[in-house]
Amino acid sequence: MNKNVGLIGLSILLLLSVVSVVGLYSENTELKEEVSALTTQQDSESEEVQEMSNLEEKVQFIQTAFNNMLNYTNETYNERLEEAENYFTVESTELLQGVGTDEDPSIAIQSSTSNEQVYQSLQGDDHFIYVSEVSYQVEENNPVVIDYFYQFSLIERNNKYRIDNVEIIPKQPTVY
Repeated sequence: MNKNVGLIGLSILLLLSVVSVVGLYSENTELKEEVSALTTQQDSESEEVQEMSNLEEKVQFIQTAFNNMLNYTNETYNERLEEAENYFTVESTELLQGVGTDEDPSIAIQSSTSNEQVYQSLQGDDHFIYVSEVSYQVEENNPVVIDYFYQFSLIERNNKYRIDNVEIIPKQPTVY
């Protein structure tokens, strides 16, 4: 009888051990799944933060590029064209320069921008729209203000950006 009681006690102890091991295994599996889910969530949050940082970097580059190209006087006319190669492809620089020459203007001119905004285009991650109000003034004449939409793509080569495929869309000018 003592043997039977001992065997029953050992059987119960063995059964409790098996139940405990199975419980620990399922709890361990659940914890692994939670850790995996948290890791995946952290990775996606990290990617979102990196994408936002990358987008902010692109927007800053675009604003600097267009400010350099569109804000000038007759003294800084050619300087902006020399610096344009840091921001624009050759084709885009020629398009933005227009029919002008590479000589400093002999008359007083001034171009300035205001109300600048940068939008990411629906065409893709590297397509943008730059909106600006550009004021042109020649000598003492009243300035002509034109709202422009610049639609373009941003290319990356060797970790450097360049603005390419610029399409310029002007609105009706306003004389003040």
